Amino acid sequence: MLEAIADEMLMRVVATQAVVYRAREQLDEVLNLQWESPAGRAFRDRAAELASKVADLDARLETARGEIWAARADLAEIEASMLSGLTTLGPVSMPGGLPIGLLGGLGLGN
Repeated sequence: MLEAIADEMLMRVVATQAVVYRAREQLDEVLNLQWESPAGRAFRDRAAELASKVADLDARLETARGEIWAARADLAEIEASMLSGLTTLGPVSMPGGLPIGLLGGLGLGN
């Protein structure tokens, strides 16, 4: 269940990164234009501020993506540890069942 949540988070981060990438492309196009009017230059300056914030968001998303991958690896390790621990508990006929041989020890047979 936790891995499914991590997968969903990862998919959302990747989708958001795609949108951010497109926004960065569009802002770069605006920044490359030559503005002759004061209003145009002011617009370019605001676009540059926004581009900086979008770049920061992109870096944060990449960090989050790495953290989610690390969390998935941790979850897989915990799951493997739990599964290997189950084999050391001893023989059990089925989850929630009685240990094999218990009824035989009581004279009731298996």
